[in-house]
Amino acid sequence: MNILFLDWRLSQSKIGSALSSELDSSIFNLSNLLKEQLRNNDSLGKEMRKILESGEMLTTEIIGKFITKNLKETDNNVLVIEYPRTIEQFDGLKKVLADENIELENIWYFKQREPKEFMNDHFKNPIEKQWLDKYGDEVIEKWKTEFTRRREQIAEIRNISDEFKWKIIEMDYIENLNSEYISRKIKDCV
Repeated sequence: MNILFLDWRLSQSKIGSALSSELDSSIFNLSNLLKEQLRNNDSLGKEMRKILESGEMLTTEIIGKFITKNLKETDNNVLVIEYPRTIEQFDGLKKVLADENIELENIWYFKQREPKEFMNDHFKNPIEKQWLDKYGDEVIEKWKTEFTRRREQIAEIRNISDEFKWKIIEMDYIENLNSEYISRKIKDCV
């Protein structure tokens, strides 16, 4: 199993697809799988819906049950994206992996080399410029806040994890991010 972390607003679909292809693994997207599970009428789906309908958040324990169930339905060669987001979730994931005897191979972190340049160049894109023109500095402040929050989450997890398992790939701003560029960055890291 591998985990994928991304700086905020890097293309999850493009990077996840390229990395899973390079690793010959399937993508385990917790968000998408949770949505499917909530539509299921099995006991776990009912339990999860009941928790959410009561206004509560899904606990690390229930997410652990969910991950265990889904990992049993796949081979262990998966790339987990969208998870974990907190130290508690990371600890819960490590417990599931230990219980299921699954090795965490690497934690991949794709980060922006120059975040300010990324934001400036990104908002020159005509589509994004519309958002900037409409909402002004609000958009940039939201980006800065979310970007910083995500980096802090990743740093916290990195601080408590095995440093040798981390593969950090610095990305330059590319308007049309493509699989060739991503694959080259992955190969340079390995």
